[in-house]
Amino acid sequence: MDGDALYAEAKKVYDAGNREESLKLFEQARGEYVAAGNQAQAAAVANDLGVVYYLVGRKDQARQALGDALAAHEKLGDVLGQAKAIGNLAQLLNRSGDKAGAEQNYLRAAELFHQVGEKTMEFDTYRALSQMQLQSGHWLQALASYDRGLAAKGGSRFLRWFLQIPLKIVGLR
Repeated sequence: MDGDALYAEAKKVYDAGNREESLKLFEQARGEYVAAGNQAQAAAVANDLGVVYYLVGRKDQARQALGDALAAHEKLGDVLGQAKAIGNLAQLLNRSGDKAGAEQNYLRAAELFHQVGEKTMEFDTYRALSQMQLQSGHWLQALASYDRGLAAKGGSRFLRWFLQIPLKIVGLR
């Protein structure tokens, strides 16, 4: 099987819930793309591998795969790919307890999504940051992050106005 067929099968197997088997297929697909010199697809698969490694409990391999994906996307000048890898790394850091590292990466991912005009992904990133902040008891920062997400997406003016009331009271707006 070529890289494209392996990648499609890996996604299909993943969607069916078989993460371990999908890992093998993702790894094979990445190997095929690397052998063919297709750095862009190899980086995309590395990003997916990072997510699946994390989900099966292989945090070190997840961090390595996401780092590899990020480095490849940077080398290729693929800003969207960088944003996706950084966003996934932020989730990994958040779930591993590194809230400061997660926040830094969420903000960087949101900035990159903004640069490429991916408003929905920018909103989703701010929403994830907001949820993390809320769970950490930082409700004002959570409101501010959610407000930034709504602004990125062009969300409800009334909701944005309402969210800004406590932010204005404490001087964050």
